[in-house]
Amino acid sequence: MAGGVFAFEGDSPTDSAIIDPVSGQITGGDFGSEYLVSYTTDGICPTTTIESIIVYSPPEINDPTPLVVCDDNISDGSTLIDLTVKNIEITSGSPDLAVSYFLSIEDAENNNAPLPLQYLNISNPQTIGVRVLDINTNCYSTTTLELSVITAPSATSPPALEYCDADADGFGVFDLTQLDIIISDSQTGLTISYHETQADAENNVYPIIGEYNNINPYVQTVYIRIESSTVVTDCATFLDVQLLVNDVPQINSEPSSLEV
Repeated sequence: MAGGVFAFEGDSPTDSAIIDPVSGQITGGDFGSEYLVSYTTDGICPTTTIESIIVYSPPEINDPTPLVVCDDNISDGSTLIDLTVKNIEITSGSPDLAVSYFLSIEDAENNNAPLPLQYLNISNPQTIGVRVLDINTNCYSTTTLELSVITAPSATSPPALEYCDADADGFGVFDLTQLDIIISDSQTGLTISYHETQADAENNVYPIIGEYNNINPYVQTVYIRIESSTVVTDCATFLDVQLLVNDVPQINSEPSSLEV
């Protein structure tokens, strides 16, 4: 005869868990609990088997900060976004957690149609669903992620910096950071760097640190990179500034006597 009865083996659970004797479904239990469950077959020669059931906790994850990226060459608020840049923030770098992204939190709950990891947003801003799976237990947690596409920051072109050269050799010392407040126009959250070449500014390499001694006599162009410090992709505006060295007029330190 087919069929049988499920039951908790030994002492009853202390966490209000209940087992359905027909289906074996356990409800009302707590995460982290372990139960011994027996199944006894019907008939004149019943057989009993016992299994240990562990209720795993869903993975602990972090609610991510908004993913802010720079618009592409077409300023329409839509661009290709690498969603994986948020994986470490969400999972705290745990190798046991797998992250996938969805059009909505409902799709994340149902594991329905995950988004490509290189995703073209369909609105700006846009909120998408996140599902994090523990690969050891198959338990999951969900959260949301806001996508935001911005344009490169606005910036004000600075005036030339001038240096009075006492020895008239065409070289001087410049404090480029005094231009920061002019360039930013009091905007916050900007990173401003100065470079000897346009290529260095575009590639964000070899920034000028501290006081700068010009390498071209009398007139030299320095290139400026301005970007938002909160954007995870390159999102820069480029300017330049001239460094001018002016010779101090040379005078005779011992003039002849003036007689009247």
